[in-house]
Amino acid sequence: MSPPAVDQGPRYAKGFCGGNDFVLLIDPDDDVRLTGNAVRGLCDRYRGLGGDGVLRLVRTEFADPALAGDAEWFMDCRNPDGTVAPMCGPGLGLIARYLLDAGLIAPGEVWIGTSVGAKRTVIDDRGTTSIELLPPEFLGSSSVRLGGREYPGSVISLGNLHLVCFVTTPVEALDLSAEPVLAGPGFGDADLDITWVNVLADGRLRTRVYEPGTGEMRSCGTAVCAAAAARQRAEGAWGTTVVDTDAGPLSVTLRGHGKTVFTGAASVAALGTLDATWITSLDKEPS
Repeated sequence: MSPPAVDQGPRYAKGFCGGNDFVLLIDPDDDVRLTGNAVRGLCDRYRGLGGDGVLRLVRTEFADPALAGDAEWFMDCRNPDGTVAPMCGPGLGLIARYLLDAGLIAPGEVWIGTSVGAKRTVIDDRGTTSIELLPPEFLGSSSVRLGGREYPGSVISLGNLHLVCFVTTPVEALDLSAEPVLAGPGFGDADLDITWVNVLADGRLRTRVYEPGTGEMRSCGTAVCAAAAARQRAEGAWGTTVVDTDAGPLSVTLRGHGKTVFTGAASVAALGTLDATWITSLDKEPS
């Protein structure tokens, strides 16, 4: 039996990095126009491919010519709710792994363009990636209300904004069935991801992340980095912090006001071609 005919659309990869999974669209010539409905459909785990976001890999000369001298490839990143994400550390790691597997780069250093500038990523031949992110910026304090209780925390930016709340209750016991509500002053209209953090007996951290509009995230690279930054600042010493996630341990290294380095494994699980008729139909789905 011959395989069914496919109205050929963009090539894609499905892969993982840092506890997140993504749909990666291979679009070197910047031909694919992503809409919010299409992104939501691709990320849907029942009617799409499923993922914590959609990445689009484009040659920088087409996506952002001003960065073309710094990076050959550009990451266009979308949240699962269809909005544009300015930055995603695990997304950079997956792109580096795809480029390595495709023979487009060698193990070592690669610069990848993003909407907040070119970012340096180092990948070895086993797929372990170390991604340079912005240094943490501590913006003040706020709090979040969940289940009748208010949790104070620190607001930290690494390109994305995070409210980091340290708690003694095991994060696994928190009930996130109802949406958390920002309660503190100063950041009421901000798009804050919320991270609850336990400090474990061996000094490691355990996190749980909630993204407004999306819900609970299995992991989030910048949230992990924000949690490590808050812990190191409270202890008064910079260095490396290991964060346990459902996908395994991740490490974050900070050097004061220098770059944040996020390290985790990246892998590509599947490669294929999307049906153009199907992906076009996603755009017709109601918001």
